[in-house]
Amino acid sequence: MESQTEGICSICNQRATLKCSGCKQQFYCNKEHQRQDWPRHKSICQAWEIHENSELGRYLLASRDLNPGDVILTESPLVWGPALHTDQRVCVGCGIRCNDSSTRCSKCLWPACDTYCSGLIDKNKHALECPLLLQARIIPRCDVLLVIRMLILWRKKSKHWKAIEKLQSHEDSRGPGTNAYEEVMDISQHIQRLLPGDPSDKQIIGKICGLIDVNALETIPPEGCVAIYETACLLEHSCLANTRHSFIIDDKGRPRITVKAVCHIQKGDHLSTMYTHALWATRARRAHLLETKYFSCHCKRCADPTELGTHLGTLICPQDNGFILPKDPLDFNSEWGCDLCPGILTASEVMQFVGKLEEDVDEVMGQARKDALVDLYSRILITTFKYQKFCNQTCINNKSIRLMSQ
Repeated sequence: MESQTEGICSICNQRATLKCSGCKQQFYCNKEHQRQDWPRHKSICQAWEIHENSELGRYLLASRDLNPGDVILTESPLVWGPALHTDQRVCVGCGIRCNDSSTRCSKCLWPACDTYCSGLIDKNKHALECPLLLQARIIPRCDVLLVIRMLILWRKKSKHWKAIEKLQSHEDSRGPGTNAYEEVMDISQHIQRLLPGDPSDKQIIGKICGLIDVNALETIPPEGCVAIYETACLLEHSCLANTRHSFIIDDKGRPRITVKAVCHIQKGDHLSTMYTHALWATRARRAHLLETKYFSCHCKRCADPTELGTHLGTLICPQDNGFILPKDPLDFNSEWGCDLCPGILTASEVMQFVGKLEEDVDEVMGQARKDALVDLYSRILITTFKYQKFCNQTCINNKSIRLMSQ
């Protein structure tokens, strides 16, 4: 499907080279004709349609064929702010990191990048929450700021809240006994001064935290913040996603998202993104999705022990350089076996071995010193040597491998 470089202007029917940046199908001879045609064209320019079923809830399908690089959608957030789990200080006005802890909003005393930050005085931004923060005299803790902003939207019954509450919150999976529930209790206690005797406010905090955890996207820029979008949040997960997204700060200081196709997408195909890091191995991806998004991924990549030949999570057997792979990658308790020898690892042994290596890597990543890297390499060799001794014994006795990583 080749992209045209020339077409006919829909206003004057003359040859034109100016292409609609959204659908890349309609041409114009100048910007003025493009503006004139927008009331008609906007209804067919949209590259997506919203559908719904019991398994996925609401999701997006391509409404036309798309080429790599085509813009699928671009929108500003319904709400944004510091991530729930952040320990960083960010500006209460614009969201950028604050290295100088002494600079604050002159009224509520929350962190600010500059006393003249435009976001501090904007009536549609910090000016809405500042009186509440000042009245409550709440200790500045950036990780609750987004909850407060959504609480304000809920209290005002704004149109943004009506759009947000249509998204999934999975409250039924976040009850007593879960880490999510404990987090909600902590946040509720921290902002209880903002809740003047209204029990419904406390009840809604659980739903708000669920909406953030399940739907919020990390934004860069500003780094350390997340945002909730009306349409982009409907992109379903795939470990082989067909879109990518990026952010810019719009003219109102908000992180605007742009979603583009990364491959040829046919009309009617599901539009997807990746909720995890692409270079995580299958077990890490599926564990993260189950813990934070409350579903198990069964895509082609997850179902293939070799991850479609990439071997990102494969262990190398020191006995014969064979591949040690999970027998059933969709089962967290699956045994792992070498494809060249009879060695077997239990799931817990694999987790112990990989966990030890991750700890060693994390320990030296921030040091960036030659001696630290050499020491890490030595420790990996020692760990592998201990593991190899047990591999050798297994091959002799044809028994299960017993991993030693200590």
